[in-house]
Amino acid sequence: MNPDGMSYLDMASETLKSGPHNLVNGHWSPLYPALISLMFFIFHPSPGLEFPVIHLLNFLLFAAVLGCFTFFITSWLAPQDWSVKDKEEADYAIPFCFGIFLWFTMEFITVSEVSPDLCMAGIVFLGAGSCCRISFAGSNRRSFAVFGVVLGLGYYTKSPLFVLGLALLAILFIWPPSRSFNRARVLLAGLTFLIVTAPLVALISKQVGHPSIGEAGRLNYEWQVNGMPLYTGWTGSTDDVHGVPEHPPRILFDRPRTLEFTEPVKGTYPLWYDPTYWYAGAKIRFNLREQMAVLKTTLGAYYQLCIRTPGLFAGVLMLCISIRNRKIRRAPDGNSRWLVPWVLGALSMYAVVHVEPRYVAAYFVLFWLAVYNFLWQRVTAGARIAVLLTVLLTLFVPSSFTLVAETTQALRERARRPDYVVVGEALRAAGVHREDRLATVGYSLDAFYARYAGAQIVAQIIDPSEFWLSSESDFEAVKKGLTNLGVKAIVSRNAPAVSGHAGGWREVVTPSGDRYSILTLKTDSSGR
Repeated sequence: MNPDGMSYLDMASETLKSGPHNLVNGHWSPLYPALISLMFFIFHPSPGLEFPVIHLLNFLLFAAVLGCFTFFITSWLAPQDWSVKDKEEADYAIPFCFGIFLWFTMEFITVSEVSPDLCMAGIVFLGAGSCCRISFAGSNRRSFAVFGVVLGLGYYTKSPLFVLGLALLAILFIWPPSRSFNRARVLLAGLTFLIVTAPLVALISKQVGHPSIGEAGRLNYEWQVNGMPLYTGWTGSTDDVHGVPEHPPRILFDRPRTLEFTEPVKGTYPLWYDPTYWYAGAKIRFNLREQMAVLKTTLGAYYQLCIRTPGLFAGVLMLCISIRNRKIRRAPDGNSRWLVPWVLGALSMYAVVHVEPRYVAAYFVLFWLAVYNFLWQRVTAGARIAVLLTVLLTLFVPSSFTLVAETTQALRERARRPDYVVVGEALRAAGVHREDRLATVGYSLDAFYARYAGAQIVAQIIDPSEFWLSSESDFEAVKKGLTNLGVKAIVSRNAPAVSGHAGGWREVVTPSGDRYSILTLKTDSSGR
């Protein structure tokens, strides 16, 4: 589990509890939590089985993504006028294509990551395959309409695909893949795309109070480029360059700094359930120095991703050395010139703000396949097979050792309970029940125990050191203030061994070695 995954999980639970309007969120896209809610509706998991059910969903999504990639490959490597020799040569490439897909999917996205990135990869491959289909001579209006629908569904998976969908349509219109390509039908695909995306655009715009396709891009730019405070809550100040917060978390105490966010946002950890509410009023500001610093970081991230695949670069060099026919024969994907500019556009878009492997894995797959397709058609069949086989070995042999090590570690950990279960049961033993309120000391994004216990984190003491070094009077004031909020317990992770506030805390040591401290607060007769 991860913080983003817990927010999606909360959205799914709220959807089952009070309706599908909970799927509309300015920061989180609706498709993945909708699928989670469907799984919960089918299986009705107990708190201890919620996370395993989500991982079952991820496995099913991986199977679906494999199907989408298969559709792309069959479309990309299947022009209508192939000769028999072309088909035989393409057969050598198919195992290589699936190997590249498998490696990047398992290494960059992973099936274990609780996020919509598998869904996004599936839509990218499905959209790329549909684009190949409409590039064929004789493609009808229906194919273009389906293409627009696929691009529109991508927006429901992750908001960046709205921009990338429009970019792909623009590329096809400006630079048609063939002379016979019908530009007018691109307009039909664009109209279909807008019809599919319009409902979500309208709902998000209504929720955030201004026209918007989603606030994730704006918020990430503010966090990653402008240096907006992240995870600790934005309360603003008189000279805050980021703007004036419209809905800041309430400052319960200055010393130690304690924030309260009991309402109106739902979720296990409200600050991360709907960041658009808590960061409303923040303004994007362009600063060249900040932007260049981020570009340096993101380009460095791309460099780190590239050096993880030295075999792919070596394979390109080997193919270049093996080229004998200097005349470029017609490529198997001659009708997909859109591929490289679209991929480079996507990678450039992420480079401006923030890069993570799971964001760009699908685009790396498309990029490398395009590069190798351009080269492998110009070498002999024997050289092609030797190079492609060598590249796959360089990718999968090291990964196999890592896989064995990870599997061995996982088998060792099977006998022990997850940390969040241990802490959640300790909270129950301390008298914390479902819908009770908690306060945390320090970082709260990974407080998955709260979800397991059915409790909600409504307050956060920002600096653990300041809290544990505070005076007795300040400590008692914090306890009283939190009690008045209805907080049932305070939870701290890895508290210092020596503290003046050690009395009354229950210590819980988890199987991973982390130590949690729980302080139960006295509430009034109403339980609040």
